[in-house]
Amino acid sequence: AKLINRTYDVGNGRTEQRRSGRILIDGIDVRQWNLAALRRQISIIEQDIFLFSRTIGENIAFGCPDASQETIEAAAKAAQAHDFILSFRDGYETVIGERGVTLSGGQRQRLALARAFLTRPRILILDDSTSAVDSATEDQIQQAIVQAAANQTTILITHRLSQIRWADKVVVMRKGRMEAAGTHDELMVSSQAYRRIFEQYEAIEA
Repeated sequence: AKLINRTYDVGNGRTEQRRSGRILIDGIDVRQWNLAALRRQISIIEQDIFLFSRTIGENIAFGCPDASQETIEAAAKAAQAHDFILSFRDGYETVIGERGVTLSGGQRQRLALARAFLTRPRILILDDSTSAVDSATEDQIQQAIVQAAANQTTILITHRLSQIRWADKVVVMRKGRMEAAGTHDELMVSSQAYRRIFEQYEAIEA
């Protein structure tokens, strides 16, 4: 299992269809996978989280209707969500949405993580999933992601480069090609492009 981050120069701003190269999942070309089977192996957490106007427990268990209360709570604990859930009077039976409580962005993100942890996908894709949360919440989410990455492949797409320091592998793309790959520390030494991107980010955040 690996935690992989893809970073790129956002100044380019172009997406081009590539006709060469391969994407391998467990050594098998993605084009050889059955599409329905492949989709069942992947969970995606995007910036905008969709939750149902149902209980917190039902939202976490979406996709796993037979999940026990014990496994639901275990997933919530892994996602750093258990404590805030218990702060509500009805706990996991708290209704959210238009007829219930309103959750913060960080709380919604952690419920989405709990849902992903419960389904245990082989591949977890996090698409800018902490862009609207404060630094304290981001740290909690990062802890949950690191725990999940021990048992699955996690791909992190983010504009917050502070998150990629702890990635097992960072891939630097330039004009559709992989320019460099390695840990954060390795790339800060070996990749001029990566170092430039990171230094620009740190200057903006300072």
